[in-house]
Amino acid sequence: MEFIMKKQLISLVKDTILKEARSKTLFFLFIATTLLILLANSLLKLYVSEVPQSGQAVLNASSSLSVMFSFINFWSLIVSGIFGISSIRSDFQEKIIYQYLTFPISRTQYMFCRIFGTWILVFGYYLYSYLLSAILFSIATKSMALHWTHLISMGLMAIYVLIIIFISFVYSMMVDKIPAFLLLFATVILISFSSNTMRVLEFSEYFKSMSVFKIMAIIVYSVLPRVNYVSELASAVMFHEEIRLNLPMESLHFIFTSLVMIFFANRFIKNKDL
Repeated sequence: MEFIMKKQLISLVKDTILKEARSKTLFFLFIATTLLILLANSLLKLYVSEVPQSGQAVLNASSSLSVMFSFINFWSLIVSGIFGISSIRSDFQEKIIYQYLTFPISRTQYMFCRIFGTWILVFGYYLYSYLLSAILFSIATKSMALHWTHLISMGLMAIYVLIIIFISFVYSMMVDKIPAFLLLFATVILISFSSNTMRVLEFSEYFKSMSVFKIMAIIVYSVLPRVNYVSELASAVMFHEEIRLNLPMESLHFIFTSLVMIFFANRFIKNKDL
């Protein structure tokens, strides 16, 4: 029985990957991203070949990649939102959920399999985008962009993508696709706004000079995972920048708020009517 259940879970993860891989959306994103990276690489090669060395700013593969890395991070947010919203919602809309729940698996296992499969797909897309950029930019500038610290950065971005997918899934259980996507963007913006507002304050200053915006910032800063810090940390590690975060405290807050969010995501899927 345990072997059968394990086999069903693996099959569900594979089915998630194949379902999204067959979609026109993924094909479009793949082509668009590849063309954009090739265009950026062509412009970089043109700059290197046409501009005299004396007139060039300090340019190497790493500095060029930092700009592309910021774009890839932003694009990963969009891709995570698109596939996170559709990962489970489409099963309910098309009534496919009935078939999956006839297997010896729980709704919780079903949720994690769907989200894990979506995460594999989106993070694979992220790795493809980053590695293609790094290789092409290294060739164009004749300097090495890849470094072992990039592995740590990629691991951090894997966590970022996973949490964004969970947030997307929660919203997809509450509202339609477009409102869910807009809610995701609003949430990320609010998290970034609250973090930038609160990080410069001492704790004793939190409740001074209160306003509606400050109350909102305190609530968001306290109860939601600070995903922007994960992206910020990934960038700092990748490009050897100063890390301006209290890592022990921020890690504890991130883990706790993420677990709370996953708990509510599980409650949503358990209470969702078929």
